Amino acid sequence: MVDKISPQTLIQTNTQPVYSKYLSTPSSNAQQKNDTIEITPKTQEQTPSQEQPQEKNKKSKKALIASLSLGVAGAATLLGVLTNTRGWNKKVAKILKENFKDGDEIFNLTKLKETIQASAKDKKVIKLSNFMNNMANFKDCYILPILEKIPGLKQFAKKTSDIYKQTGVKMTQGAYKHADNAYMAFDAKIKKVLDTLDDNEIREQIEKLIQKRNEIIKKRFTPNSVQKFVDGVESGRITDIEKIMDNVGDGKGICRTVRSNFNNLIRRAVKSKGKDVDGFGNFIAEDLIKAQKEKFISPLRDAKNQINKLDKQILELLESSCGEEYLLKHSQNIAKSRSDAARALNNAIRTEANDLFDKMRDVKIGSAPTDILSMAGTAGLMGVYLAQAEDKDQRVEVALTTGVPLGLGMIATTFATMKMYAGIKSLTFGAITTFIANTIGKVINKQYQKANNVEHKEPEIPTLDKFTKDFNDKIKAPIS
Repeated sequence: MVDKISPQTLIQTNTQPVYSKYLSTPSSNAQQKNDTIEITPKTQEQTPSQEQPQEKNKKSKKALIASLSLGVAGAATLLGVLTNTRGWNKKVAKILKENFKDGDEIFNLTKLKETIQASAKDKKVIKLSNFMNNMANFKDCYILPILEKIPGLKQFAKKTSDIYKQTGVKMTQGAYKHADNAYMAFDAKIKKVLDTLDDNEIREQIEKLIQKRNEIIKKRFTPNSVQKFVDGVESGRITDIEKIMDNVGDGKGICRTVRSNFNNLIRRAVKSKGKDVDGFGNFIAEDLIKAQKEKFISPLRDAKNQINKLDKQILELLESSCGEEYLLKHSQNIAKSRSDAARALNNAIRTEANDLFDKMRDVKIGSAPTDILSMAGTAGLMGVYLAQAEDKDQRVEVALTTGVPLGLGMIATTFATMKMYAGIKSLTFGAITTFIANTIGKVINKQYQKANNVEHKEPEIPTLDKFTKDFNDKIKAPIS
């Protein structure tokens, strides 16, 4: 039986004509017996393998757009982490030269170590990391002047830069506060031993050494030494760092000077038809302030060395005056406390001298507003990704299990970078956030499908679960 065929439809086929009194229109009732309708035999349902080429191309295009959206968004975040992480290019060199040093005898990594060290000698890896840092500064130093010319965006750039600055300052101040507490704990343990001493002269010597050391800490290594406000006027070493950045290039400022250097490199590259590009292998912004940075760090290093010498004298006096009882009861405990305090101070100095200094360099070049704008661009790419889903239910699924988790992971990674966490820590924080959001998203999606009687259908576009499954399959696959 043939359903829903208009009597006006005539389709040419290889079949014989079919005559039917039921196939007629009201206007042709008189001739309905003589009407001739040729119909096509009923076609079979298409199987997935019989999909029309146009439909396949459409799905492939959507999958490609979705993949590119995810890829660009992820790459943008990764580049932001690696190029805004404290001393990343220096750490690459350090890892290459020292990472396998201690474990070499255990793991027999001599050949690998030699290969890595050979790579470090020709500086290819260092040049690559310098190039990545340059690309971040390149983006920032050209966008910042544009933002500063637009009233609304000028305030946006200033506000985000202030947020980045204050975040770095608070992190540094927190590190010095931790070091101060560690030294207070160290001193408390020393005092317990001093209370048992009968030799007042030795006690006074040790107390004077402690006082001298604490005066250095108070002068150099407190939260207020980094930043303080008196009657609304800012002072502290943060202002010294900002002056260094503002005075680069005979007062032009580091942003303008870096941009000028890039302009010269681009002219040289164009003039040489792409042959003269060696300048991009040097970290331009860092090279501009290398001498000023060393001058800034030097007093901190000297003060730390003075503290170490005083601590050494304190421990030597304790050991010589307290005798065997001290060595048995207190020596190890006090030595550990001193080690913890010294480590905390080293970490605080490193946070200021490397992390805060480098972060302020990047902020002055324009990293803060461009980081936030990059996040907005990433959100836009996620929107493009979600638009490739077939229908509303699939959009809900990929949003909950892929879009939202990746978006939150990228935000978490950028936030961790802003807080001056190292690259691996930032990426780990982002990955954990993504995993938790993905897990919660899958639970919510199941409840949504259950409540709306939606039958689960595997999305045709790339998803986070597909990626992790493929990745696990590759790991578990036997090596051929």
